[in-house]
Amino acid sequence: MQEMNQEYQPAVTTGRYKNVIFDLGGVLIYFNPRELIEKIFVDSEQKPYHLTQAVYTQSWLDMDRGKLTRAEVVQNLASTYDAAQLEKFLEALPLYFTPLADGLRIVHDVKSAGYKVFVLSNLADFAHEAILRHAGFFDVFDGAVFSYQVGFAKPDLEIYQSLLTKYNLIADECVFIDDLVKNIDAGKTVGIDGIVCDDYTKVRAELVNRGILIT
Repeated sequence: MQEMNQEYQPAVTTGRYKNVIFDLGGVLIYFNPRELIEKIFVDSEQKPYHLTQAVYTQSWLDMDRGKLTRAEVVQNLASTYDAAQLEKFLEALPLYFTPLADGLRIVHDVKSAGYKVFVLSNLADFAHEAILRHAGFFDVFDGAVFSYQVGFAKPDLEIYQSLLTKYNLIADECVFIDDLVKNIDAGKTVGIDGIVCDDYTKVRAELVNRGILIT
């Protein structure tokens, strides 16, 4: 993965778009909270599915922003969730962060078509470390911004601006792929076009419609 430097060169393409930005969880890395509950608590008769809502709490986002540790998240949410269950969930999560082949094929196809590819992800430090264990995962990318490194998390507008600034990108030349509508909408607020990733076939079709991929 390229580091930011003064010699950074934009992609050479003929259309409006030059850069495609990818989320990780649910797009390129497996992250399905309900399925993870079933895997992590496989021996429990009553699965604590309510833990899936912890992912959307302020404390979880602050962990992604690098402001809270996992232990602090458990402490903050102890009045809402069973502390032992939440701790087990958080500790086991990294074990299941595996690459999604369909998503990565899109990344490589976009890259082969001559576009720059970037990562913009809400990611805690321990999650980043887990993904780095998949050797070469980030090699295809031209750059990345992770929430814990910049202190902002999607849908904070500042995290989108951080990526644009770090790599000298023009918002109107970028397409962002994320599995959450609210994150796509936030990107559009700063001028970045977006595609919701809820089906890889649809994502490919949207990229074809924008002239980025060819059928």
